[in-house]
Amino acid sequence: MTAAKNVPRPRRTRAPYFRLLSPALLAALLVVGGCASTHAIAPKETLPTAATVAKRLDLRPTPAASLPSARWWTRYGDAQLTHWIDLGLADSPDLHMAQARLARARAEIASANAASMPTLSIDGNSIAQRYSSTGIFPPPFGGMIHTVNTLGLDSAWDFDFSGHIADQVDAARWQAQAQAARRDLARAQLAAGIAHAYFTLAREQAARRILLQTEEARRHTLRLVKLRLRAGLDTQVQRHLATVPVPVIREEIAEADERIALARHALAVLAGQAPQAADHVDAHLPGGPALNPPAALPFDLLSRRPDIAAAQARARAALRDVDAARAAFYPDVSLSALVGINSMTTQSFFQYASRIWQVGPAIHLPIFEGGALRANLRASSADADAAIDDYNATVLGAAREVADTLTSIGSVRQQREQQDQATNNALAAYDLARVRFRAGLGDRLAVLNAQEAVLRQRRAALDLRSRAAALDVTLALALGGGY
Repeated sequence: MTAAKNVPRPRRTRAPYFRLLSPALLAALLVVGGCASTHAIAPKETLPTAATVAKRLDLRPTPAASLPSARWWTRYGDAQLTHWIDLGLADSPDLHMAQARLARARAEIASANAASMPTLSIDGNSIAQRYSSTGIFPPPFGGMIHTVNTLGLDSAWDFDFSGHIADQVDAARWQAQAQAARRDLARAQLAAGIAHAYFTLAREQAARRILLQTEEARRHTLRLVKLRLRAGLDTQVQRHLATVPVPVIREEIAEADERIALARHALAVLAGQAPQAADHVDAHLPGGPALNPPAALPFDLLSRRPDIAAAQARARAALRDVDAARAAFYPDVSLSALVGINSMTTQSFFQYASRIWQVGPAIHLPIFEGGALRANLRASSADADAAIDDYNATVLGAAREVADTLTSIGSVRQQREQQDQATNNALAAYDLARVRFRAGLGDRLAVLNAQEAVLRQRRAALDLRSRAAALDVTLALALGGGY
């Protein structure tokens, strides 16, 4: 009897079975997991390399030393223009919104990266419960009210064997780079917009000065015609013809005043100020083009355009999303642990016997998901194709924008050469008319008519000079900040 009691119980005889069961079960899960296949689901487009883009568009590399400063507008040497652009970059609501979007994107990086870190939390609860008298707990336990108190330290860690967390982190980083590029784009567009508004104001103010000179010339013409009429040298027809241009020029001056006021309002609001803040501004056009357009389109300048950088970053983020969607088909292993105390009564809550703990790995392997994983991968692949196509379209659009601007600059240069010749001819005629008048060989009316011809040519020259300045700013923006 005593010997029989000392015989050990054969409880460990099933241990080898369990040791063999776990690997066998895991292998079976891996085999069955093959049912979730990614076959034939992948992006159809390929993100082109810099060399591929440069070859297709016939672009050339540019030495880093040739890259201009981000503050390209300082090339104009206009302190007033620099002041208004700096003011706009500091106070623009659009830039503040872009910066806020960038801050959110950076926060999403930290959020995605947190999934790869171990977690640790304290959980506790105290639940009062009445147990059924006819349930699994017989009286006297059944039918009574007990309070279950639990306090535990819970921890978990996803090992990211499939790499889906790393893919999500990389996608978030590329999205943040895209937002940073969008902020840079907003900054460049704002600077160019302020420069355009400033040069528009300069043009309108210079045109008004020419209109005032034209008005004075027409007044002199009208007075001379009246004198000739009294002397019997002209008729009433000439007087009426000389009178007509005077109110017309006054109307043009009034329109110029309106355009100047509107240009000042635009300049102030673009800089984030009240519309009346620029009422005192006396703007000036640049003396000549600050930029020397390149003979061949440089790829390094084109590739640093914020819109191209943003499109490329979005494409890379979309490709990483595809990797994350594909990684969801593979096993995900994590480790969880819990240590704490649990008690049915408050009195025994802190007793040593109330301690609890648990630790163990967990594996998640998708087998049948109703097609959800494949659908998600298809959607991610389609998004990647769209993002790559958007990048290619952005590059082509940028190349066309630069090429169009360079073509327009060349055309304006030729027009200015012809305009300079026309202005010189008008000045020569004006000088000759004055010489003849002083020598008594011509009349004052011929001098005034020659002066008006000079003013018309100066107005045409001003228009070309203003367009050259606008194209200069457009080229700076098109090349990502000048050259």
